Amino acid sequence: MNPIKLSYIICVILSLTYPSCLLSQNTYRDNFSSASYSTNDGNSNFLSAWNENGDDNSPSTGYIRINGNRLRFQYIWNESINRSVDLTGASSATLSFDWETVGLDNRETLAVQISTNGTTYTTLNTFGGTNSGNYSIDISSYISATTTVRFLSNDRDWESNEYAYIDNFQISALVPPPVITDDPPVITATGDQEYCPGGSVPVVETVSISDPDDITAELVIIQISSGYVTGEDLLTLTGAHPTITPSWSAVEGKLLLTGPATLTAFESAISDVAYSSSASNPSGTRQFSITVGNANFLPTTGHYYEYVDDLGITWTAANAAANSRTFYGLQGYLATLTSQEEAEFSGSQALGVGWIGGSDAASEGVWLWVTGPEAGLNFWNGTAGGNSPNFAFWNSGEPNQSGDEDYAHITHPNVNPNGSWNDLTNTGASSGNYQPQGYVVEYGGMPGDPTLSITATTNLEMDSTPPTASDPSPIEVYCSNDVPSPDPNVVVDEADNCTTDPSVVFVDDISNGASNPEIITRTFRITDEAGNSLEVSQVITIVPYTITSEPDDRTIFAGNSTSFIVSAINVNTYQWQVSNDGGLNFSDLSNGVDYSGTDTETLTINSPEINMNGLQFRALMSNSDSSCPAIVSRSARLNIQVRQVITNRRITYRVKKN
Repeated sequence: MNPIKLSYIICVILSLTYPSCLLSQNTYRDNFSSASYSTNDGNSNFLSAWNENGDDNSPSTGYIRINGNRLRFQYIWNESINRSVDLTGASSATLSFDWETVGLDNRETLAVQISTNGTTYTTLNTFGGTNSGNYSIDISSYISATTTVRFLSNDRDWESNEYAYIDNFQISALVPPPVITDDPPVITATGDQEYCPGGSVPVVETVSISDPDDITAELVIIQISSGYVTGEDLLTLTGAHPTITPSWSAVEGKLLLTGPATLTAFESAISDVAYSSSASNPSGTRQFSITVGNANFLPTTGHYYEYVDDLGITWTAANAAANSRTFYGLQGYLATLTSQEEAEFSGSQALGVGWIGGSDAASEGVWLWVTGPEAGLNFWNGTAGGNSPNFAFWNSGEPNQSGDEDYAHITHPNVNPNGSWNDLTNTGASSGNYQPQGYVVEYGGMPGDPTLSITATTNLEMDSTPPTASDPSPIEVYCSNDVPSPDPNVVVDEADNCTTDPSVVFVDDISNGASNPEIITRTFRITDEAGNSLEVSQVITIVPYTITSEPDDRTIFAGNSTSFIVSAINVNTYQWQVSNDGGLNFSDLSNGVDYSGTDTETLTINSPEINMNGLQFRALMSNSDSSCPAIVSRSARLNIQVRQVITNRRITYRVKKN
């Protein structure tokens, strides 16, 4: 804590016995113990030295001088001397000094005057004759930045044997202490990140704490204020932080970092706080509230909540106590829980059970929030089984009005562990599960509340990012026999933000039902350890062998060569066949004297003889890269004729012309 603040607080406490503790006294004093006009004998310095007017301005010579440890005036006429002080901020001031006059007649006096500006003076008193004494006067009405006291002759006609002396000159001023304000700290943080199962991640990426009047803090609270899962979620302080002690509360889902420590040390510690989950596949979002001070912050309401342990306290006493509490200027009140999240945050995610700000004391069965900014809001009518115009979170069978129970209370975990409510009398039970153990104070939303920046929030999204992968390269085949078996290895670039080796599995094949081409969409699913998945597809196109041009029958003269031609797509292998039994049986041809092109699109028959008349030819076509069965062309017939016919005595001969 700032030392000035600490001393001020101590003084405030002591002021109950010693009221002057809250005031400081500034003393401006000159005892004239040395021949100097700039002497400061008090605890504060004069604004200026003594200044003579009309004399030589020397403390050791002239009509005005320091003589015998006193300020002496002799044989003066229009000479004067003055000195100024800065009394800015003083609440009161007193001028005092010892004086002596020697031989001054009735017309001769030494006057003491005062001015707020060093120009216009007011006479406070005069001293004459042969006399001495101590003079003291309140000069509070002359307080200024240039309060000036002046001594001078009142009639300007002293003789050489006429004297006046001033000693122990002093101005005492009471100054109130400066107004000490305890400005709240300001914290900012960044760190909206993603959590990978089985790991840990800092709750912030950057954090900064500033305070205009402090360099230290006592406590920082980091709480999982939304999405907390008891028994799975954990906050841990890592690294070495010798001035800070961590303490984890599994009930509240919060980590206390306790000092005192410098703000810089707290920044370092917050940066080293890590979140982890023991769940194999956590889901949802975790929201973290990082607060400088001892209160829990709920981002959805922007309010702070504090559970105060006070066994046996009555509702009326708790209400008064809550109203007397403040948090960095925020007015406290018994909590008004108007949403499920707020109820769970202040109930199940709290250390104890206690009073909240609901009551039906004004009208039986009409439950109202009677505290805070929601005062007057009706949230329930009737007993158990009644109706709720607004949010209510009664325990099973509550409220039951068992013995004039007019006040709302968070139920003990032994009765119901979810933080729901029951109604109790003002005192509750004297022991057991229905004895009040404290109360919940809420801060925020009241008129005149300051705007605070003592809490920063960050979010952690449980891994919801699906893996990445590209669609496998498409393939083209010629028949279903060529369709490969599903192989996850065709997905070659699967990756994930958390999982090193996401799994790849075959999902299904879906055909478009067509025959030429048939398109099969083969789907693979890539899944990470968090259960996030992505599906990619491989397109398999079945384009069958297709004959585009069949061979035609040929009629030729014997001895003339001819060709049979076939055309097809998606084939690169040909085998021509011949049948000499009318197409019942076929045998493969090979190149030789009679045939050429037996393995191409065009089969050439070289100089066929009449004996080849009636042969049938066909082609078998396939693809060397495929296991699909060959396709067969239609059969084409070879018809051979002779060129000339010679008739002799009614006998016809077919003659081959060479």
